Amino acid sequence: MASFVLAIPTYWTHPEGTGGEDLIFDHPSPLNTAGTLRRTLESLIPLVTPDIAVAVVAAATAPELDSLVEARVREIITSPPLPYPVVLLAPSHLAVLQDMVQPQGGGKWSSLISSAGYGAIRNLALVTANLLGAEALVSLDDDEVIEEADFFERITADLEELDRRSPVFGLGGLYVNPDGRIAAPEPTAPWALFWPKLRSMNQTFAGLMAGEDPMPLTPLALGGNMVLPGGLFRRLPFDPRIPRGEDVDYVVNARVWGIPFFCDPKLRVRHLPPAKPHPTWLRLRQDLVRFAYARRKLRQQEPRPGMVKVSPLDLTPYPGAFLGDDLEDMAHRSHTVLALEYLAAGEDEAARQTLLNLRLLQEESANPANAFAAYLDFAQRWQALQTWLADPEVAARVRKSLWG
Repeated sequence: MASFVLAIPTYWTHPEGTGGEDLIFDHPSPLNTAGTLRRTLESLIPLVTPDIAVAVVAAATAPELDSLVEARVREIITSPPLPYPVVLLAPSHLAVLQDMVQPQGGGKWSSLISSAGYGAIRNLALVTANLLGAEALVSLDDDEVIEEADFFERITADLEELDRRSPVFGLGGLYVNPDGRIAAPEPTAPWALFWPKLRSMNQTFAGLMAGEDPMPLTPLALGGNMVLPGGLFRRLPFDPRIPRGEDVDYVVNARVWGIPFFCDPKLRVRHLPPAKPHPTWLRLRQDLVRFAYARRKLRQQEPRPGMVKVSPLDLTPYPGAFLGDDLEDMAHRSHTVLALEYLAAGEDEAARQTLLNLRLLQEESANPANAFAAYLDFAQRWQALQTWLADPEVAARVRKSLWG
């Protein structure tokens, strides 16, 4: 079995990027393009050893694309052949896996196997790592390359050190942008002055790099550079209800469980994202719903054995700045300015959609459902599923059904 499973989600959409999307991903690859996945896989050639397994999780923006996406990703992996094996988890595999877990857990496990959104897809990577018997999952994205020759050696050393600090933990690294900087480019449009998301993130990155501790505690992690030991990925799932920012939310959930996340600022990958195809108002809509949902989950925390009460102040600068009472004020100021910008440009429908975001924020904030209790229930079922899949006989049977 592998010491590490390096899991790479890959997202695909209609040819030319035109067509209805049931799921919104930041920059899915159109099916008629080469995409970015092959570049990522080729960057691993000098790094992959027999104790490192590479897994690709393929996802489509709409169900009617499932078979096309699976064929396209399989072609990318095999043509030309890579000098190391790649495990593919695609839509057809999900159906097999769901059928296998359906009789277990009183029928409550099959819903845990899904590709409906970022959180669900990350969970498929956790399942894959479990089935392959990994000691740790290394999470990468398909718009990144690894340039550091000692990437896995650094992870090994970090895990050995952190084992001495905590029995269960997570580890994150940083992104290097195309310009060589760590700080993410901040938008300069007037509306962004009232929505300092990237500014807060950059403040967090700067703080992580400025401290004396070479692996400080962190309030955030980046999904394309996370390391989750087996004791964590078998215990804690990503929250599938969050539309984006599932990586940051995972760190918050871990902290509620009393599980620390550390950052090694020297553990880096090169981030080479394509342009985002969706309009600003839509990306902001996902952020608004995401922050309101995460805030509701924090506000609904209840005392439970082994859990820790977490507040937005514990998560500053980011994401804490967007999980407090200031969220509505930032949203109204930024969206009013953005709507006026759209109107000035003659984009009336975009202005209407921008203002609709504020109503959706209000609805999510007022939602009476207990998000905290729902996530606890999901996590309990997840732990039972992962415990079952970790049994060597079960894992061998599932692997044979999925991959022969």
